[in-house]
Amino acid sequence: MLSNLFSELKRRNVLKVALTYTVIAWLLIQLALIPALEMSSWAIKTLVVLLVIGFIVVVFVSWAYEATPEGMKRTTDISPTEVLPTWSRKKFTLFILSTAALAAGLLVFDLLKR
Repeated sequence: MLSNLFSELKRRNVLKVALTYTVIAWLLIQLALIPALEMSSWAIKTLVVLLVIGFIVVVFVSWAYEATPEGMKRTTDISPTEVLPTWSRKKFTLFILSTAALAAGLLVFDLLKR
């Protein structure tokens, strides 16, 4: 049963969407923590809460809908054998690594500035 759930999450691209959202949210939080921006603590807390709520919404939408060349369609309306355009593994890995490198660079910049 657990393997069926995992394969369904993978087929619907929920895992890719969740990973991409998490990396981008982490980057946004790193940007908010830069002292030069002088963001107040309540603004950072609000950002984190909004990102958590956004994560829940994005995961739900990626489960229920699929992006097709004709636009968004409900996943139940698409046959499991239909091939949908997706990012290649190489492009997806490059995107995640470049975003993580950017966030790490911001962290190092912040640490050296102190």
